[in-house]
Amino acid sequence: MTPSTLAGVLLLARAGSAMLIGSGVRAPLSVSVCMNVDYGGMAHAGVLCADMEASFAFYRDVLGMDDDTPLRNPKLPFSGAFLRAGAQQIHLMELPNPDPTTGRPQHGGRDRHLALTIRDLSPLKERLEEAGVVYTMSKSGRAALFCRDIDGNALEFIEDATGSAHDRASGIHLGAVPKA
Repeated sequence: MTPSTLAGVLLLARAGSAMLIGSGVRAPLSVSVCMNVDYGGMAHAGVLCADMEASFAFYRDVLGMDDDTPLRNPKLPFSGAFLRAGAQQIHLMELPNPDPTTGRPQHGGRDRHLALTIRDLSPLKERLEEAGVVYTMSKSGRAALFCRDIDGNALEFIEDATGSAHDRASGIHLGAVPKA
């Protein structure tokens, strides 16, 4: 089927199967490649920064992340650092930022952002307040806060006191059926 013959065709998909409907034709469509993507989680998020040392200090000292920089390839052609946030990493990269750093929404939830789970927001709130970092609480009423790093990148911290998100991040999928 060429792209031009796809006009007016409806694709119905559900777990593991799909049906192509159009021009009076109902035909099964193989979508196994699309339907069986097995994600393991987010390994890391790359964050651009203007001053590596200042950004590293913010993520380590204010946000309380652990230094994972020894895992970084020293042959990379730019200054950078790795920080551990639970089972994931944040890769700071000192590179030119193509995005505007001013004129962003005040509330980070209305901007592109990284979202991290945290067992308790209280210690983070205290650290942010001590450092003079402005934050806003989730507009939906969830136990979540948004702040910006020193380069204007928005960060969301979602409280998950049950630890279920931490278990998922570590590869323990509660209630999941093991693969045969």
